[in-house]
Amino acid sequence: MICPMTIPQHIIISRTDNIGDVVLTLPMAAIIKQRWPSCKVSFLARDYVADVINACPDVDAFISWDELQNLDHTQAISQLNDADTIIHVYPQKAIAKLAKAAGIKQRIGTSRRLHHWLNCNKRVKFSRKDSSLHEAQLNLALLAPLGLPTMLSLPELTALTRLNKSPDVAPAVQPFLEADKFNCVLHALTNGNTKEWPLANFSALIDLLGDKINIIITGTAKEASTLAPLLSKHPHVKNAVGQLTLTEFINLLSHANGVVVNSTGPLHIAAALGTQVLGLFPPEKGKDVGRWGPLGQNASAIEGMLCPACENTRGKCTCMENITPQQVEAHIETWH
Repeated sequence: MICPMTIPQHIIISRTDNIGDVVLTLPMAAIIKQRWPSCKVSFLARDYVADVINACPDVDAFISWDELQNLDHTQAISQLNDADTIIHVYPQKAIAKLAKAAGIKQRIGTSRRLHHWLNCNKRVKFSRKDSSLHEAQLNLALLAPLGLPTMLSLPELTALTRLNKSPDVAPAVQPFLEADKFNCVLHALTNGNTKEWPLANFSALIDLLGDKINIIITGTAKEASTLAPLLSKHPHVKNAVGQLTLTEFINLLSHANGVVVNSTGPLHIAAALGTQVLGLFPPEKGKDVGRWGPLGQNASAIEGMLCPACENTRGKCTCMENITPQQVEAHIETWH
């Protein structure tokens, strides 16, 4: 237990990778706030995840890593030196060096990075590789130097993974929703971050659903050309690809009745918002539901079956094709 004289006043959580990783790190902020409600919690991340972090009720401030990198050394230090603790969830040598230069008293990181031996004074020995724990559970190991819980169940973490849900539909989102229909978002791509359910399966799913529900296809602007054939084959669906800011996209996920998505950031956003969401996962260890499953009261997942190509490391992988459109359509039917 930490002595009252050493209770942290300002903790920075540093994670500069992808949206899904960031969402699964947010329970750390909630745990800190539960123990020390008056402690300021800042989250250091890349600009493109700022809207997600700003929607978290347990984070007080966003620190832009993109901005820090463009400041001179003295200016960058001045942005961090009022913190007394930093937790390096995603190891970044430049950030670790900057935190030490800023004089942050408690600098926590994994012992498995050489630069942490040089720049962190609180090192935790643990490995993510080959672990059977969920990503959100693994993150908690870094709370040990603060005397905070390092092992919570997935239901406990689910209660701590939350984003604020806007009560109003944003103007940019209104054209995509229909008041008299079930509104279902299909987010088909992952920016290559994991194995994807084939677009042909999404197309077959749309055929199965017909016009009884309102289908909204989402994706980034750079994914538009890949999704164009799917959209042209189904002209009745709503095309929101590349048309929404991240804040507007979060608003859409807040007000959609259901979401079907691969294992990627939007899955975790929807889950944290409490939206009914179905994640589609490969069975590969380290990319499976056990490691990256969504944390949400209304979140669920289907995992493909390991295919011969993956077992024998040859041939075309069909793990994701093993999830049938009929399986997904049946799950959607349980939502409405």
